Amino acid sequence: PAGPAGPAGPAGPVGPDQADVKCSRVGGQMYKGLCFKSSRLEDEKDRAPQGCRTYRPKQEWSEWDWWNLAQLFQRNCDGEPCRLTSAIDRGSAGGRCNNHRAVFSYTQGGPTSRVWVNSATFAFEPTRTGATCTLFNGDPTVAVYACAV
Repeated sequence: PAGPAGPAGPAGPVGPDQADVKCSRVGGQMYKGLCFKSSRLEDEKDRAPQGCRTYRPKQEWSEWDWWNLAQLFQRNCDGEPCRLTSAIDRGSAGGRCNNHRAVFSYTQGGPTSRVWVNSATFAFEPTRTGATCTLFNGDPTVAVYACAV
């Protein structure tokens, strides 16, 4: 016969947050508790990553947040490492707009990055001389999307 149950043992190790697990299952990256995925654009159209239900987080993020996120999604260019720089091209290509589902996009490979940010998420202006509000600003352009998990 079995005897009475003994005292409870110590708690086990804390596992990853459920959002972290769900985000990794869709191939995303976590930033400030939100899940993000990227896709390479070929034209001026949103291209939501596979498995990502996109949304635009309501935040007031800075240029520093843009740079931290962009580094998570640096891509190769034709199989070679592609230069990513925090120096933003402050001309009119890109801008701070709300005309796409992406959270932001950027170019890489040149001396500066052309940047488009979603006004629902970012509070900084990546352009100074007007804005074209274009998501695609030359090849390669990477768009980053927030994914509901």
